[in-house]
Amino acid sequence: MKTIRLKIDELFELSGETPPAPDKRDIEVITLTVMKKFEFLPQPTIITIDGDEVVVQFPEESSAAQAEAQRLATMAAKRAAEGDYNKAIGIFKRALQHQPSLQTARRDLAMAYSEIGDVESAIDNLIEVLRVAPDDAWSLVVLANLYIGKKGDVETGRKLLTKALKIEPDDTWALNSLAALELKAGKPEDSITLFERAITANPEYANPYYGEALAFETMKQVDKSLESLARLFARARMQDARSKVVFENARDMFEQIQEGLARRNESDAAKCIQEYRAELEQLSGYPVRIQETDFEDKAGARIQMAWTHGREYHLIDTRRGYSSVLLSHLEAHELTHLKLESEARKIGRNLFFTTTARTREIAIRSVEKDITRWEKMGYSEQAIIQTSLLMVNGLCGFLFNCPVDMLIERYIRTAFPILRPVQYLSTKVMAEEAWQINGDPKVQKLMPRTIVRATLALNGMYGLFLDDLFQGATTFAANYRKTDAFGMSQRLYRHWQLRADNLGPGEEYQLVDELADILKLRDWYEWKVDPGQHEITTKPLRSGTTNPDLLKEKHSAAIFYFLDVLKRFDRLTEDKIREIAFEVALVGLKGLDYAAPEKQYTLRSIPNEEFTGLYLMCLMYAGFQRIAPDQDCGMDLHDPYLAALQLHQSGQDGYGTE
Repeated sequence: MKTIRLKIDELFELSGETPPAPDKRDIEVITLTVMKKFEFLPQPTIITIDGDEVVVQFPEESSAAQAEAQRLATMAAKRAAEGDYNKAIGIFKRALQHQPSLQTARRDLAMAYSEIGDVESAIDNLIEVLRVAPDDAWSLVVLANLYIGKKGDVETGRKLLTKALKIEPDDTWALNSLAALELKAGKPEDSITLFERAITANPEYANPYYGEALAFETMKQVDKSLESLARLFARARMQDARSKVVFENARDMFEQIQEGLARRNESDAAKCIQEYRAELEQLSGYPVRIQETDFEDKAGARIQMAWTHGREYHLIDTRRGYSSVLLSHLEAHELTHLKLESEARKIGRNLFFTTTARTREIAIRSVEKDITRWEKMGYSEQAIIQTSLLMVNGLCGFLFNCPVDMLIERYIRTAFPILRPVQYLSTKVMAEEAWQINGDPKVQKLMPRTIVRATLALNGMYGLFLDDLFQGATTFAANYRKTDAFGMSQRLYRHWQLRADNLGPGEEYQLVDELADILKLRDWYEWKVDPGQHEITTKPLRSGTTNPDLLKEKHSAAIFYFLDVLKRFDRLTEDKIREIAFEVALVGLKGLDYAAPEKQYTLRSIPNEEFTGLYLMCLMYAGFQRIAPDQDCGMDLHDPYLAALQLHQSGQDGYGTE
């Protein structure tokens, strides 16, 4: 037989009842009352009264029954940790049928009831636990939280927590709950003391870090609030489904603080960028111009170096409509691209990343199986060529930019603390947009497997980097963990980490090669040596028109052609515009006579019409400005295109607006 001894007063108080006065106790009545309270124990139960104590005796369950109960309780606890509380409740009940005295299972059953909102069942089971084990601090804490959170009975909750702490002075959960009460009572300083005690008792428990962050926020101490959140992300562990909510709330709070800091620091951030821009102008030897533009892809910003575009200035394009608060991050990022190239250029180590007909052929050959698959699906040869080239060029550009962007973001984080809030917010936008594309099953199904895996691997590497950069405040890599390319992401990131701290000017290009070797993509691109000087022209250097001066004379006519093209494009889908632009590009391989006024060309994509050579050039140029603005069409039509675009957007094109 097992024996329990407990005070009569405590037994009644657990149920919220008033215990009978010592001089008015009817032993027979008390015995019957107590027997009802212990009906859940194995029978027969023997109740005796010994002074101010109740003595309860009950038979011990068999070894087989105890073993089965423990097996079921373990299974139920696993279900509960996964968040399947209804399933867990059923299994816990079966466990208690085998061993009614298994109080850990009854306590966990109460927790599961609490999670599904069945407060009364949770309280009943906890009271039953405490009748058998009145010194069970854990049950006292859970019961206290139910009284406070579900019944609004703060005083009862406080008494239970105080009792729990007398039993276990370093109980993390009791300390955290009592701290939360102090915070709610308007005593943040007292709550912080208790939260710190809870953290010391269990550094892996997330709740007290989050509570402390809230307390500091209440006191308007944002920096300390961020410190508490940083400690949470660095030290706390995901223990069960309930922990997930705490981490989510902490990350939401971190983001809200960053948004507030970004707005507060906007003026100082702008000043920082002005100073950085002046520094880079002096380093590179050329002024920097910044303008907004429309990107067809998800790019945030791009820089065109003076020495690669034949200009006497660098040009940074930022995404039109992007949050003005976050623009400082985009500008800092592109300016750091300029910093890296300028430093490499100073010592003769700058290289230009490029693809050639040879490298594109190698890349296309590597996806021949996918090309065959597309052919069987009924896609035209033209569409396959267009799509393949776009995908290859896209991956090559990302292969170069991804590891370099990581170097840049790490530099910004270290060099410009004032930009940290906007850096976090801006990279979050970009990372989420990247996953929207990369995680799309339709995109993955259509793209060549080689390109899909490499793209996912690089994005996964970038996600791992950002999660480390923001010290756990983000979980960008989580989406990529579910892909079969994540092992490669980890390998790439480990290599990046080994090399990133020891790179001199221009050595980032070696890092790109090393990652490309791991991905088996080294033959997809080439390096061109920077000659260290370039010819300054009023327009970007182009190489594709046989007579640039003659084409320049056609600019006035081109403006009117562009106006017609832009009006035409307003009625077309992006896919149709892409089809037209690529067909013109194929026709143009044999040369276009842009001097002749006669309409001598036709297109399958625009049936029943004839066009002049200059009109086709305008079609192609405007088309690529929509679908691939970074691609060099080899035509000096930049100025007439911009003039026509401005007229078209202002409604002054003679066609009116729709």
